[in-house]
Amino acid sequence: MNQKKYTLAEFFCGCGGTSRGFTRSGRFSVALGNDVKPEALKTFEFNHRDDDLPPATICEDIRLLDVDIIHAKLKEKGIAQGDLDCMIGGPPCQGFSQLRRTEQRDKGKIVKFSGYSQLAHDPRNDLVLRYLEVAEALRPKFLVIENVPQMLNHGFEGRLGKLSELVIQMLERDLGYKVEVAVVNCADYGVPQLRERAIFIASSIGPASFPTPTHADPSKPMLLAQGRKPWVTVADAIGDLCEPSINLDEFGGGSLDLYKDDPSAYSQLMRTSEAFPFNHVTRSYKHSVLDIIKEMRPGKTWDAESERMRAKYALKIAQMVKDQGVSPEVARLALEQAGIINPVFYKDYYWSAYTRLAWDAPALTITANANFLGSGRFSHPTEMRGITMREAARLQSFDDDFRFVTSINDITDTTRTGIGMDMIGEAVPPLLSQAIAMHLAEQLDSQTISTETQSSKKSRIATSIH
Repeated sequence: MNQKKYTLAEFFCGCGGTSRGFTRSGRFSVALGNDVKPEALKTFEFNHRDDDLPPATICEDIRLLDVDIIHAKLKEKGIAQGDLDCMIGGPPCQGFSQLRRTEQRDKGKIVKFSGYSQLAHDPRNDLVLRYLEVAEALRPKFLVIENVPQMLNHGFEGRLGKLSELVIQMLERDLGYKVEVAVVNCADYGVPQLRERAIFIASSIGPASFPTPTHADPSKPMLLAQGRKPWVTVADAIGDLCEPSINLDEFGGGSLDLYKDDPSAYSQLMRTSEAFPFNHVTRSYKHSVLDIIKEMRPGKTWDAESERMRAKYALKIAQMVKDQGVSPEVARLALEQAGIINPVFYKDYYWSAYTRLAWDAPALTITANANFLGSGRFSHPTEMRGITMREAARLQSFDDDFRFVTSINDITDTTRTGIGMDMIGEAVPPLLSQAIAMHLAEQLDSQTISTETQSSKKSRIATSIH
């Protein structure tokens, strides 16, 4: 039986992590994507090219985007004003450009609701406010806001947490939604990554709620006893991928034989392509970086590894002091000059800097800086390199048929790692959005059945009267 498909508009869509999950649920069609980054929107368009009805796209800052244009784009897709089923987006809420929309707002095209003036005077809240303005204009049945957990503690008017309180107030009191808010761990929904996100789900058709988690920390047997599966690990996620090529995407589109044997259940879920996936490209790294990661053990912190290396160096320094009768300072300098001691291990870095992924655990959060090994745990568990775009995508739960286009002028360009990692790191993991999509579809189904039942009763009553 063919199930009804519902409609989705995505703002701050990036490359389309959210919409990928919604389409993979089989329950939603994506009608619109909006973002300000052209490469990300190019990737969004490319991966929706074979949809039954490819979405409209708008590459413009949402603060300058007239709602009449949004209505027109949705109308082209057969969605009348007020008929959109779901709107989703992740408006940032920290200091960014001071672009203001005062003139456009003063033209009166936006209905100002009670919480409006409280947010409008602070430019740091401009994107959050604009997202709520668009929601007011579109009135979707479901509205989803995705953001970093810190959004819930974001200070406003001198008080931590007031921003999120105002957002909830505006959604409930001014727009008439029922709202639930939670911080979710993406690993609890099958994503091989310990990524926490703040999610607001607002419903106009009944109580708002969250999908039930499907996975759990394997060290918590009570949760596993409830039927939840253990978290998906890095080995599950990328263990079946071959060694990447350097700088050239020479394996993309190649034989499926390039996959390794014995894929995990997760890898099988990701293997949606008829050929080996694109974007499995590594870059060359400076010797200074390689000299650091060669000493790092999988899953260990910078603090632990630098302490281990300093202890190792202390033995060498003591031996030279004993053998040559020099001071510890002279011995250390000589050993550094000889390349035996790497002075970087005497520095204090962020706790996950330069660290290696652990095979037997989920990844830490994959960020837009995953191209830079000093920015976090982005080194391969055993190989002398960082993770590739495809490996990062697997850790974000993008399936292998999803291709990251890294040039706005050439859809075959899949090698610019910095641009690709930026898209991947900023995306909503598709498996998380798929869980949300399935949950919202169930509620929309219930509303549809209820509406049809009421219509049928009215029809029978009208027939009996006549």
